[in-house]
Amino acid sequence: MADNPWVVNVDEAGFEAQVLRRSLDTPVLVDFWASWCGPCRMLGPVLEKLAREGNGRFVLAKVDSDRNKQLARQWGVKGIPAVKLFVDGQLKDEFTGALPETAIRQFLERAIPSPADQRVEFARRLLLDGRTDQAQAVCEETLTLDSRHGPTLLLLTQLALDRGDVEGGKGYFARLDATTAIGPEAVRLKARLAFAGGQGDLTRWQQQVASDPTDLQARLQYGQGLIGVERYAEGMDQFLEILRKDRQFQDDAARKAMINTFDMLGPEHPLVSSYRSKMSAVLFS
Repeated sequence: MADNPWVVNVDEAGFEAQVLRRSLDTPVLVDFWASWCGPCRMLGPVLEKLAREGNGRFVLAKVDSDRNKQLARQWGVKGIPAVKLFVDGQLKDEFTGALPETAIRQFLERAIPSPADQRVEFARRLLLDGRTDQAQAVCEETLTLDSRHGPTLLLLTQLALDRGDVEGGKGYFARLDATTAIGPEAVRLKARLAFAGGQGDLTRWQQQVASDPTDLQARLQYGQGLIGVERYAEGMDQFLEILRKDRQFQDDAARKAMINTFDMLGPEHPLVSSYRSKMSAVLFS
């Protein structure tokens, strides 16, 4: 521990300064332990290793619970090892017992934003303020910290789609890891990618459908184009009409387009419930 600047021993006298006040600047992970505790001896080296790897992401404060019983009682320590995370002077999260390293890493990822996480949140605030170019720049810089950072790649995909750069959006999306790619935000963006760039000449497709209602290919393109310009109900009406005429058209393309639209809109959107019912009525009539 002597060569690890991110690990400190803390007692009752130093707790306020080394944990509470220090956590105003850097998260502090407090490990309540005792020399006789076998699980504590297993957990301690793992926490010290993660603190060293973090290189300042958090400080590990070691508290001998036998020598600091009042401190242990004050913070509700019922069993050891007890690990408590302090952020901004407050207890933010905790766990008890010698968790495996993978579980501790997950705990830290959830509870302590990484530098990349902090930067992408800043980019989101810039975007909300209408500062799109600055948000784009912050995201690109964030990828220099973590080239596979999921939230940043998702936001860059969204930004690319917003400016009509479909291929750029596909490129960012393709870099997502498997876990991120199945999350709710990724599912919506994937559906949006499926429709992006499909607007084309809506008037031409509309006229073609009007002149030949049996041209299901034109109707499919027309529906996709309508979804692409956010005319969702009109687009889904076209998909429903295809299902009425030929449920198997182009390997179930209309039903898949409906599902993609539901994914893009999200389960809370009022159109989703309505059109799910309409699709079921057509498919099972």
